[in-house]
Amino acid sequence: FVEKSLSVFRRGPIWVENLFSSLSSVVFGNTYVETLASSKSDTLHREIKNSDIALFQRNFELSVRQTIKKLKLDSVKVAIDVTEDLYWGEGSCSTRASAHEHHLESWQWVTLAVVDPCYLPLMSLPYRQTDDLDEIVFDLLKYLRTFALKIDLVLFDRGFYHWHIIDYLNGYSRGWSWPYLMLVPENKAMPKYAEQTEDFASFVHEGEYKKEKNTWKSATRIIVKRIDEKTCWFFATNQKPSLALIAQYKKRWNIETGFRIHDEARIKTKSTKQIIRYFYHLLSFIYLLSWICKKDSLKEEIPFKLFLYQKQFFFERSEKKVPT
Repeated sequence: FVEKSLSVFRRGPIWVENLFSSLSSVVFGNTYVETLASSKSDTLHREIKNSDIALFQRNFELSVRQTIKKLKLDSVKVAIDVTEDLYWGEGSCSTRASAHEHHLESWQWVTLAVVDPCYLPLMSLPYRQTDDLDEIVFDLLKYLRTFALKIDLVLFDRGFYHWHIIDYLNGYSRGWSWPYLMLVPENKAMPKYAEQTEDFASFVHEGEYKKEKNTWKSATRIIVKRIDEKTCWFFATNQKPSLALIAQYKKRWNIETGFRIHDEARIKTKSTKQIIRYFYHLLSFIYLLSWICKKDSLKEEIPFKLFLYQKQFFFERSEKKVPT
């Protein structure tokens, strides 16, 4: 991934070997590049800024396709969600308001990942203040169609409950649709459905959105599951309502677990350039893809932190010319 994305290999094998030794220490120690690779960080960041985000995405896609082929994935469930890297500096158009307390700004990324039968990140796109979340979701779904995968279900959190997204997922204008299950926030329409539900029920719900100076209408099916006298869960879907369908929503939590694992390999930097932050964000996912392939080849569980330690130890031995 690094070799295809940057031009650092022209600096010679020793320089590159030392670079990867430093990066592996950064990943394992969850610290800053400028701290452990101070002599190379300026050169590395210059190479990143001279490259291109589309090139990073293309090379990451190639790594994902290799991983899918190795894992022999066929029928899958996927999820789309937002993850963030906390930012301590002054905000810019490339950052957004953080969802965490005591943090005003963060770098945010919209991530598409397989969540069943295993966790596998497929792509992550920058999400800036000037970006339209709906359009990012559409780009990820168009990208997903390029894979030879059977999509059983696309899972969304309540933050994606937008009528434009629902209309796109229904796909009436295209002749085909995406099977989706989405948690619904308790808006003004939900209490009346809750009042009509003793245990489990479904309702046709209509809504509209404005786009390009026009008003568009769409519809979805709201599934209501009563938990107790005061609590109900609401889901939007275009699938046949059932308790078994609701049970599939718990698969979405695998993307949250994947984010926590990814954070263990987060490469920190003091740079305020989005392209540098994005490169490190994808590179951390490359470590995660390597770990997933390693687990599959060993047919046993290996903790991600232990895998990172082995990577660090490998480059340290290589740098010291110790025989393997």
